[in-house]
Parts: sequence; C-alpha cells; structure tokens
Amino acid sequence: MQVWVDGLFAGSVFALIALSMTMVYQPTRIMNFAQGEGFILGAAVGYLALGVWKLPLWLALIVLILASIFMGFIMERMVMLPVQLSGSKFAWIIATLAAALIFQSLFNIGFIGASLSYNEIWNKSFEFFGAQIAFQKLLVFVLTISIVITHDQFLRRTLWGRSIRAIAHNPDTSTILGIPTKPVIKLAFIIGTITVSFVGFLAAPVIIVEPASGLFFTIQGFTAAIVGGVGSPKGALAGGLVIGILDSVVRSTLGGTWGLFSTFIALALILILRPNGFFGKRVEGR
Repeated sequence: MQVWVDGLFAGSVFALIALSMTMVYQPTRIMNFAQGEGFILGAAVGYLALGVWKLPLWLALIVLILASIFMGFIMERMVMLPVQLSGSKFAWIIATLAAALIFQSLFNIGFIGASLSYNEIWNKSFEFFGAQIAFQKLLVFVLTISIVITHDQFLRRTLWGRSIRAIAHNPDTSTILGIPTKPVIKLAFIIGTITVSFVGFLAAPVIIVEPASGLFFTIQGFTAAIVGGVGSPKGALAGGLVIGILDSVVRSTLGGTWGLFSTFIALALILILRPNGFFGKRVEGR
C-alpha cells in the first residue's frame, strides 16, 4: 500500500510539471525543456524563505509568485526570441535546452553543495491500511487535482483561456481576428512557471531536490505529457499518475536505478503503440 501512496504523490508532482509544459505547448507548439528549472526555483524559494530566512508562509508565497513571474518572463524571452529570429522549426530545441543549462548553472552557483530541503509546512501524518501518509503529500495530491480542474475551466470559460485555445488551433487566423498573440504567449509562460514552481515549493520538504536536478523533473514531466497526450490537461494528470505509480512500483521491486529506466520504456511503448497518448489529438501542420 505504501508503494501506491508514494506513487500517487510522485505522480501528482509529475502531473503538474506535465501540465505546466502543456500550458506553454498549447499556444506555441514548443515543449519547454527548461520547465524543470521552475520546479527548482520553487524549492529554492522555499529553502531560503522558510528554511533560512524563517518568513511566514504567506510572505514566502508572495516571494514565490514574484520570483516565478520574473522567471517566466525571462524564460519566454530566452525561448521565443531565438525562435522568432531564426525562422528554423528546430530552434526551440536549442533555445529551451540553452535556457535549462543557464538556469541550472545559476542554481548550482547559488546553492553549492546544498540540498533544497526544509521543514514540512504541514508536519503531520496518519495511517491508512498500513501505509503512512504525510499530510504534505496529501496536500500535493489534492492541489494537483484542483489545479488541473481549474486550468481546464480557465481554458473553457475565460477570455484569455479561449485565446490560448484559438492560438493553439490557428495562430495566423487568431492574429487576423485581433487576438493579442504575444501577450497570450507571455501569460502561458508565466502561468506555467508559477504552476511548476508551486509544486516544487510544496514537494521539496518531502523529497530530495538538488540544484542540478531540474533536468530529471523535466524528463519525468515530458514523459507524463507524452503518455497522457501532449496539449491535454487531463492527459497530463493521467500521464503523471501512470508514470509516478510505475516508477514507485519498479523502484520497490527491482531497485532505484530501474525506476527511470521503466519511465523510458513506458515512453517508448507509448510512442510506438499510441503516439498521441491517452488523451491527445492529432496535431495538424501549422
């Protein structure tokens, strides 16, 4: 039972990373390989604000949001500017990887030899069918479900959400119709960064987060997005939970090194058997 509980928690983390990648992908058709650095930002802010500076939670959250907005804005410029200037359809790969390396270097310099962990915000637990469940992990799971539902409603019911969907469907027509494409893309980067940094902020007290581990979380989020279906919020949730449970079960039975390997096997099988994922739709050329 403990394996499944740990898997659901890990899956919730991967699901929100996948969702944040989906937020950027929808209006840009870019998979942001620097998205995991937002997770590290959340852990770093929590480490400094709660662990070092001992700020109250509400003030730490304000610092987190401001830092996330700044990172999202910078990341959008680092990714979109090279894409717009080069004209190459593959420029986004180089741009996102470069952004990931730059942010990773900054975190390594700023937190040399430090593990970004601090005391749990909700330091209590309870037993359920023999499994020990930390309230912090339960909080992450509940918030994951809530954020996925909220994002889905945001896309369907708000002007900005409908603008994102319109740009995702046809960016040229959206521009002709007067939809502000560039501000919408900036918003997508910022909301995506806030989402992924928020889960990093909440998850860091109960998992090991190193300054250089952003790529690991990017890989897991990317895999979850592919498994669930790129561009689908509910696919991000489903893919994250599948990858999290698979990783937890494999680690408990075969050992830790096999967990990531099983993730790549799942990714390969999905690409072969169902390239669009569980909930994804075929993407037409743009």
